[in-house]
Amino acid sequence: MALGQNLTVAWSYFHLLRGMDQGRLQNPEVADRFGMLYDRAWCAVFDGLFSKVGTLLDNTKGTNSLPNLITLVRRYGTAELRQLTSGVESSLATKGSSLSKLRNWRHDAVAHDAFDRSPEFHTDNKMTLTEIEGALAQLEDLLNRLSWNVLGIHNETRSAFEGLVGDGKALFASTAAGLRGVAATDRGA
Repeated sequence: MALGQNLTVAWSYFHLLRGMDQGRLQNPEVADRFGMLYDRAWCAVFDGLFSKVGTLLDNTKGTNSLPNLITLVRRYGTAELRQLTSGVESSLATKGSSLSKLRNWRHDAVAHDAFDRSPEFHTDNKMTLTEIEGALAQLEDLLNRLSWNVLGIHNETRSAFEGLVGDGKALFASTAAGLRGVAATDRGA
């Protein structure tokens, strides 16, 4: 349940980023006028997303994470259940994958804010929102593969906060309308 809750919060941050991005694209004057606010809000939500994702991928003992769920299934599960862990573990360990990039962002940019990271870090770990969305969907699939077969629980973590995309776009649209109204008032004065 804790894994599902963390993934739900990660999805909420993703949807908020998607809404901010779509709102910015549709109303660029808002990001132009409130550039520092937009940048700081984006970074805060970005850090929140990667913090939650990092928890899901963390292998520190006692953390509610997929690697620790794998350990529990191996320790207490049947032979059939233990076989499921190989595919999940392989997906989590694939170098250069979207999940690997998520782990790198969380570790190097969010958790440890490594100012001395190599110049290639951004090139090697560049991700679009669409790629992040795919990685979150993959995490959800991996979690469901284990939780369904081990506990009979299917997590639907993605849709709870999808409305944030529309809310983000609406916020930018209403702010843009307000900016246009202020400009019109200034011209008339």
